[in-house]
Amino acid sequence: MPVMPLIVGHRGAADLAPENTLKAFRRGLAEGADMLECDVHLSADGKDVIIHDATLDRTAQADSPLRTGVVAELTRAQLDQVLVGEGEHIPTLAEVLDLASSLPHDPSRHAPVLVEIKAVEAATLVARILRERYDDSVMNGFDAPARVISFRIEALRTVHRLAPAVPLGLLCRELTEQALADAVEVEAATLAVRASHLREGDLERIREAEIIPSVWALREEEHIRLAADLQVPWLGADHPARTRRVVEDQLGL
Repeated sequence: MPVMPLIVGHRGAADLAPENTLKAFRRGLAEGADMLECDVHLSADGKDVIIHDATLDRTAQADSPLRTGVVAELTRAQLDQVLVGEGEHIPTLAEVLDLASSLPHDPSRHAPVLVEIKAVEAATLVARILRERYDDSVMNGFDAPARVISFRIEALRTVHRLAPAVPLGLLCRELTEQALADAVEVEAATLAVRASHLREGDLERIREAEIIPSVWALREEEHIRLAADLQVPWLGADHPARTRRVVEDQLGL
């Protein structure tokens, strides 16, 4: 019997609300995401910033008091002025974790958060926040409240050294021997490949390394159906409810 994979709300629900905002994370949960994914940069004064790009230019809305600039060159107070769509502000990591810690339909449950470190410089702060927030005992196992993921092996090495209990995941566009070696080095629990770059045999190679395979950027229906056929256990999606419907149809659930 096919098993329904877990749906990760990519940047919350990037197709349905301004990405990486509290509105997007709430929408992702409302759309049935099992987990949430957010991106972290570091401000000029060493604060965490939940935004995908290194600059404000793409996501700042037209009437934002501050519309352009490099995130790493702006203070958190300056970034708090930025509007990033539908009047939403740039959240902090604590705000995202708080939102995911108690689900509206079941306050006793939480939605695990995949914290993607975009700027390597943010790794030390992220490790400290997670280490101080969660007891090591709750970080072990499949249902850990937060995980750190990154394309940058340097970021994962930092978190692995400073907060060894935090589960890690490596991101890559296409699976390579180096990506597999990096994932093994930091004892990554997951390894995610871009959906459009998934090749025959990739999942088997990841599983042979005793790592959970995942795919991200599931936007095209053909990629969603392929991931369902391959029984990929974690699916990163911009539209969680649509992705779930396609998977259920493909698997006959």
